[in-house]
Amino acid sequence: MLAMNLSRALPALLVLTLAACGGSPAAIASPSIANGQSAAAQPAASGATGGAGTVDCASLKTAAQQMTMLQLLVQIRTPDSVEPVRSKSIGNLDLPVLLAALHTLHALDSYPSPSGDPKAAIDFYEAAATAAQVLFATNPVTQAAIDSYLQKIGTITDFLGHQGAIAGGLSAAGC
Repeated sequence: MLAMNLSRALPALLVLTLAACGGSPAAIASPSIANGQSAAAQPAASGATGGAGTVDCASLKTAAQQMTMLQLLVQIRTPDSVEPVRSKSIGNLDLPVLLAALHTLHALDSYPSPSGDPKAAIDFYEAAATAAQVLFATNPVTQAAIDSYLQKIGTITDFLGHQGAIAGGLSAAGC
């Protein structure tokens, strides 16, 4: 089941990863990278203007890297699926770190995205992480608690679909 869910998640993860690493598929094929220069050697944008003003692209890109941890939140579907995520036997989900990263990403709130509203997407993920905190503090975890959690996060497709709005906000901000 995990492999099937991850295969559904890969397109959304790819969009976010592309945005976090350079903002567009064209960034992958840039001439200097194609000529052997590493992506790390590329000059990083420390600030970009557009939309509502200047943003700290370095901070936003660092925060966006935490978005991969969202993949773990969506895997919680049964009481048995909580412990591996909570104990970090799969992944390294640190909810306070994820929430701090989402807070940082609110710098994108006023940047338009063709994939949705970045602010609404970030708010949604903050609510999901907060619901996961409650779930992780529950002992024992019951199916009723899982069902309540699932009502908050929705389907896998809908949950992961919010990443596109954040990726679009990063792009609109010039990051």
